[in-house]
Amino acid sequence: MELHNTTQSTTAGVDIALLLAADAKSVEKTHIVDVLFNDDGDRLAGFEIVGKNSIQYRDIIRATSVTAIKRSQTKKQQIDGKTDVGAGQLFDLGEDRNLKIAIAVTVGLPGFVSGGQPVPVTEANVRALLTKFPAWVDKVIAALEVDANFLTI
Repeated sequence: MELHNTTQSTTAGVDIALLLAADAKSVEKTHIVDVLFNDDGDRLAGFEIVGKNSIQYRDIIRATSVTAIKRSQTKKQQIDGKTDVGAGQLFDLGEDRNLKIAIAVTVGLPGFVSGGQPVPVTEANVRALLTKFPAWVDKVIAALEVDANFLTI
């Protein structure tokens, strides 16, 4: 039996040098999370969001993590997760963090209007919508987990 040493040339792929170059344009894009639909299933309104590589996401993750670390290091603020009260507090903190993330990554409110005019993206407007419809927070968080929603090359 004779062994042949062969090499294969790869022509498809992503050139890492170009991807990491200082002057390379961002590969990030926004994604629209559909939340309201007409009878035909077409989107009426949604949340335009940025992904996990965005400064908005990284800043809110850092801020909420720093708060959690400080709370865990302060004896009077530590939560006993073994009790019903403590477990409930931990759950509420997680829900609050998700709400903060969803607010931070929202950069557009396509389809939402007030008086015939597009609703401006403000923390107050996004918070009001997500507080009224908490399931939308889950939709935004789930969309953040899908890298394909945000990356194109």
